This record gives sequence, C-alpha cells and structure tokens, in this order.
Amino acid sequence: MKALCTFLLTLLSAIAIGQFCNSSGNVIVYANYDGGQLTINVDEDIPNLKIGVCSYEACSVVITGAFASNVSEVLYAGFEGDNDHCGLGIIQSTVTAPAGVQTEVLFAPPGVLTDANGNASIICGYSCGTEYQGGCNTAEQIVAYFLNQFGGTLYYYYTQYGCWPAGSLAIGPGGNCCPGVQPLPPSAVIDVSETQVCAGECITVTDASSGEPTTWNWQFAGTTGPASLQNPGTICYNQPGSYSITLTASNAQGSSTVSTTIDVVACNVPGCMYPQAVNYNPTATIDDLSCQFPCSGTDCPADLDDNGVIGVSDLLLFIGLFGSTCPN
Repeated sequence: MKALCTFLLTLLSAIAIGQFCNSSGNVIVYANYDGGQLTINVDEDIPNLKIGVCSYEACSVVITGAFASNVSEVLYAGFEGDNDHCGLGIIQSTVTAPAGVQTEVLFAPPGVLTDANGNASIICGYSCGTEYQGGCNTAEQIVAYFLNQFGGTLYYYYTQYGCWPAGSLAIGPGGNCCPGVQPLPPSAVIDVSETQVCAGECITVTDASSGEPTTWNWQFAGTTGPASLQNPGTICYNQPGSYSITLTASNAQGSSTVSTTIDVVACNVPGCMYPQAVNYNPTATIDDLSCQFPCSGTDCPADLDDNGVIGVSDLLLFIGLFGSTCPN
C-alpha cells in the first residue's frame, strides 16, 4: 500500500512540474520524505542561486551542471531518520558542491511559520497541500523557512514523497507548485558606493534590503540625509572621522536594523612628508617643501642661513649665490 501511495504522489508531482513562482527568483527548494540521491543539474544561468533541501531520511545532495558555480549557498534541513529506504548506505545527509559554495546540514531546525497542519520544526515535506501533513511540514512552512534563511525570492518549489529520481533533476523544467508564503519581516541591508572617502567628498547610499520593506528610517552620523526615503542617494562628508549609517527597514510583520561605517580621511593636506625631518607631518598628503633636516653639531656647511637646520631657505640662498664671483 505504501508503495502505491508513493507512486501516486510522485506521479501527481510530475504532472504539475513546470511551475515557476518568480521569473527573477534566486531560491529553489526541494522537499520529500524518503530522501535519497539528489543530483541537481544547474542548467540555467541564475546569479547568486541558493538551494534548500528538506527530507525526513538522509539525502546525498550533489550540485553539478554548466552553471554550478552560480550557486552561492546550499542548506539541508531535515530530520535525519535512521532508515535507508533509498539504499544510500548512509543515515546522515551530505552536500557536495563546487569550491566556494557555502554548505550546511541542520537537524530539525525550528520553523519560522506557525501552522497547525505542520510540524513546528523543519523535518520533511511531500506535497503542495495545506491540509494536515502527517507530522511533516506544510509546503508554506518549508518555503518560509528557507526564504528566511536565504533572503531572495522563490524561483520554484519541487516536492514528492519517495526517493529522488535516478539521474539528475535539472533546473530548467521548474518545480511543481508555488506555495503561498506568509510575509516575513524584512532583512535590512545598506549598499554604499564607497566606505572610505576624503573630507568634502560624497558617496551614494541605497537600500538593498530583502523581504519587501514598506518604510525606511535612516540615521546619518556626522552629516545629514533624507530620513525616510528608500534610497537616500548622495550623502556628503566635510570633516574627517568615522561615521555610522543606520537603516531600520520595516513592514507590517516587523523591522530589522543594520549599520555600516564610513571612514572620512583628510586629503590634500599640505606639510612635510619626510619622516626624517624635524617638522614631519604624518597627516600631510601634499609635500609643501617645508621640510627641515637637523644639522649634526657645528659641522654643517649646508646650513647657509645658520638657523641650525637645513631647509628650503638654505637652498634658496644657494641658488641666489650660484654663479657669483668669489672674493679673493
């Protein structure tokens, strides 16, 4: 009977395949019950692609394909049951991905969406339905969890009951449903054109928050800027120092706050730039020919003006006297 149910659920999932939730999305989620070998063929050019996998039994997740290097993060979250229905020979999930891809395997992490029809922890999923899931999670819970972890937007969701298909699952065909996701609080992110500038210069500040914020509250230390615009634009700094920019992004579900620091340095400062000089100015950025070098005792023939140091004034005396006839 279980084999028949598995077959029917897998068949229904296959019939619905081809759904894309957001054409500009960068998050893909896979969920099943029996686990197994999940080889994902990244055959679509999706920048900063993030992949979430959920199952009750162990999964061996392998990322491959022409655009596998586009994947930035793979997160497995499930129960890690001690059965091996798919013949993997393992009871602990693994993720194999190209170098540089962030990977993590989590055991039954707490969910972010409360649903009476689904488990409070993220442990498994096998359908697109919203009814009671037999102890697993609803599709909405699983998608909400991974979007909360990743940020970004759902590209598609793929789910089935039994072991993952033999061979590989390509990105191109898409998923088999687009679960409705309860909105979550935004995740505030600040994007600045530069983090270090000269005094008197300006930077461009924009909002890069995820989670669809509806209001923005900006605070600019050391300068002024529009407090409630989504993208403040040009922000200028006149005095040297380190100044914070703080953004609180909010929507109906809550808010998130983040800060970044802008270092403002004094540029075009005249002064002596030679450390060996007695009047060395470590903050100078333009040498103004004012350097003076100490003489050693009384034997200092280059000190033409007898002021105890060798400097530009001695050079000017030398140039003025150059070519003169020496007295007999």
